[in-house]
Amino acid sequence: MAKYIMQDNEWAKKSNASNENRIPEWHEQQELILKRWSEIGSSYRYLHDKSFKKFNNQNMWFALPVIVISTITGTANFAQGSFPSEWQEYVPLVIGFFNLSAGLITTVSQFLRVSELLEGHRAASLAYSKFARNLSVELSLPIKERTSDGSIFITNCRVELDRLIEQSPDIPEDIIASFIRRFPEPKTDASGNVANDFFRPEILDIRPIKVYRDIEDERKLVEEESRLKALKDIEEDNKRLEKVVKEREAERFQIIEETRREFEKVQNKQNKEVEKMFVLAQKQTQVELVKKKYSVNNIEETMGDLMGALTRAGNVVDDYSDSDDSSSTPDEIYPNTPNVEIVISDISSNTI
Repeated sequence: MAKYIMQDNEWAKKSNASNENRIPEWHEQQELILKRWSEIGSSYRYLHDKSFKKFNNQNMWFALPVIVISTITGTANFAQGSFPSEWQEYVPLVIGFFNLSAGLITTVSQFLRVSELLEGHRAASLAYSKFARNLSVELSLPIKERTSDGSIFITNCRVELDRLIEQSPDIPEDIIASFIRRFPEPKTDASGNVANDFFRPEILDIRPIKVYRDIEDERKLVEEESRLKALKDIEEDNKRLEKVVKEREAERFQIIEETRREFEKVQNKQNKEVEKMFVLAQKQTQVELVKKKYSVNNIEETMGDLMGALTRAGNVVDDYSDSDDSSSTPDEIYPNTPNVEIVISDISSNTI
């Protein structure tokens, strides 16, 4: 068990080392998106900070009168006996009026949620400031020193930005108007420099969506499609050529097969003719032997000559089957065969 734990630790160290040595992958478009989000975060920080100051001022105007009135009415309650006798009738009325005014001011402040909005804008200003600063620092670092890949970092920042927009309180219209006056649309000054060139939040204006087009990637994509199309055409041509070759090969095999069958047919016919001639020669030889009463030696010599002639005839037949000339004569087939007169007669009355 300890061995496996040590191996896992070593593998984890190697994995961490390889991750540390790996350079994060970033694209120019990813950096542009993060730049816009950082500028949006800075703009929201400015707006929420101004809103915080506005509601802080309102809170002071609501809180200070209540503090003053409460102090005065509290002191007047303890000092009612020190007032002149002619004021004794009106002092409770005045104290009650001030208490009613303090309560009314407090109720209006609670209804307008001044304290709640004050704290919400303060927290939103700090959160947007942290968000924009994080993006600014990440983009300011070299690529090899950044914390993660561009796609992963964009995903995390998008989630964070959506959360901030959902949880942040609404910005008053007068604050937005003051922001537009403070930061108008980008303009070129006399020296040719562009002023206020940063991306503004979408709450200020409606902007068209710009679709990213990577000309280099599109060119590579077109080249890749052309290359794949050319490969497909070449593959189709090869298939057609292979089909033609197979058809030609099948035709050649068919011709060879037909030629072979024709050759076997001719050869069988010739073999039958030779066999027939051999049988006739045997019969004629028997007849001659009976008529001339050959001796055993003469019979052996005659049969040897006959067998030699038949052997030569078989060789000639083989040569004949390989050649294209089919008009050979019997003299050409048996050039050295002794003249044997074949006489077919009725030997039914003769005895051997």
